[in-house]
Amino acid sequence: MNHRLGDHAVVLGAGMAGLAHAVPLAEHFDRVTLVERDPLPDRAKARRGVPQGQHIHLLVPGGLARLEALLPGVVDDLSGHGAELIGSPEWRFHMGGGRLALRGSDFRITGATRPLIEDVVRARVLALGGVEVLDGWTARELLTTDDRSRVTGVRLRSEADPADERTLEADLVADTTGRGSRSPRWLADLGYAPPAEERLKVDVHYTTRLFRRSPGDLGGSRNVLVDVPPDGRRGGVALAIEEGRWLVTLIGMLGERPPADLTGFTDYAAGLWNGDVHEVVSGGTPIGDAVRAAFPSFSRHRYDRLRRMPGRYLVAGDAVCSFDPRFGQGMTVAIIEALELRRVLEAHGLDRIGPRVLSSAQWAVQDAWDLAAGGDLAHPEVEGPRPPSWRLTTAYLQRLLPVAHHDPVVATAVIRVIGMLDRPQRLMRPQLLWHVLSGSRRNGHRTPSSDDAVGSRA
Repeated sequence: MNHRLGDHAVVLGAGMAGLAHAVPLAEHFDRVTLVERDPLPDRAKARRGVPQGQHIHLLVPGGLARLEALLPGVVDDLSGHGAELIGSPEWRFHMGGGRLALRGSDFRITGATRPLIEDVVRARVLALGGVEVLDGWTARELLTTDDRSRVTGVRLRSEADPADERTLEADLVADTTGRGSRSPRWLADLGYAPPAEERLKVDVHYTTRLFRRSPGDLGGSRNVLVDVPPDGRRGGVALAIEEGRWLVTLIGMLGERPPADLTGFTDYAAGLWNGDVHEVVSGGTPIGDAVRAAFPSFSRHRYDRLRRMPGRYLVAGDAVCSFDPRFGQGMTVAIIEALELRRVLEAHGLDRIGPRVLSSAQWAVQDAWDLAAGGDLAHPEVEGPRPPSWRLTTAYLQRLLPVAHHDPVVATAVIRVIGMLDRPQRLMRPQLLWHVLSGSRRNGHRTPSSDDAVGSRA
C-alpha cells in the first residue's frame, strides 16, 4: 500500500519525462499538477515544445518494457491506437559495416510518431486520481522557505498574458522542462552553486519525410537503421508507424545537411552505405513536406556532483542530460528516472529526494552518455577527451561488431546494451568474449569500413 507523503506535487513540463514522473507522484500525493508552456492538443499532434517531435522517436526495448512496468497495459493502449509493435525479426540494423544477425532474438520497439506516444501516455496519466494539467503557463521562479533550504512551490506566468501570474504551493517540485531548463539559474538565484555543464559538439542535422507503406516493403521488415560509420557523416532510419506509413529520417553529422526537397532527399538516401533506406524512399509515395531540425551538441548538467540542493526539489529528463537523438535514449532514460523516483519515495519518502533520485538513476544517465559519446567520438572530427579506457573500449567494439554480423549471440548482446536492457559491462562477460575472439580469428581481425559495405546495398 502506497503511503501518503503530501498534499500537492508540481511537475514542470508535461512531455514524456513529466508524464512519467507524474505516475509515482500520483501514488503518494493527493494532487499532482503538470505545468506545461504549450497549449496541449486534444489529439495526437506535434507541438512547439517538442521541436524534434516530427522526427523518429523510439521506445527502445528497455524503454518499452519499463513504460509497461510504470503504466501496466500501456503497450496494448499504444497498439490499440495504431502504433506498430515491431519485433526484432523485422529489424534491419546495419552497424559496423554489416547487418546484425538478430535471428532467434525476441525484442520489441514501438513504431509510432512521438505525438501518438505522448497522447496515449498522457491519457493514461490523466486518468490517474488527482492528476491535472495546467497548460499555457510557464514557471517563472521557485518559492522557498525563508532560509531557502526547501522549495515550497512555484510562481507561474501565463503564456497568453504575461501580466497574469499565479502561485502554486507544493510539497515537491520536479523540473522536467528539458534542454531549456531554468534550474541552473534558479539555483544560483537562491544562493546555491549551479551544476557544471559538459558538452559534446556533434553538429547533427536531420530531415524527415513520410511515405506510404505497403506490407511487402523490404520483405516485410518494419524498422531499418543505417548507422553513420566512423569514416562517414551520413546515416538514416526508416520506421513503420501508424496509418500505414513510413517515417524516414536522414541524418548528417558534423554539418552535413540532408536536403528537404524530394529529389535531394532521395539522392541523399542513395548515398548511404546500405541501400535499405533508399529502397523505402525511392519506392514509396511521399506524404506532405519534409521537416528539418538541428542538434548542435548534447550536454549534461552535473547535478549529481552538487554538494547542496534545496529540499523537495528534483531535476530529471533532458533538464539533466540531453543525448544525441541518433541513439534514441532520451525517453527511456526519463522512464528509468521515474521508476527510480518511485523506489526512492517508497524507501525514503521526501528526505533528500533530489540527490537520492539523481544518485539512483545516475547509472542510466552515465550508460546512455557513454554509449552516445563513445559512438560520436569514433569520428575523428568530433572534439572531446579520448582517455585510454575509451580507446580500449573502441578497439573491442571494432572486433565485436563484425562478429555480430554472423553470430546471433553477440548480436543479441549488442541490442540488449543499445536497448538499455543490460549494462555495457555485460559485453565483457567471459562467454561473450570467447565468441568475439573466436569470431574475430575467423574474420582475420579485419574490421569493415563503409567502403567495404557498399556491396550490401542489395
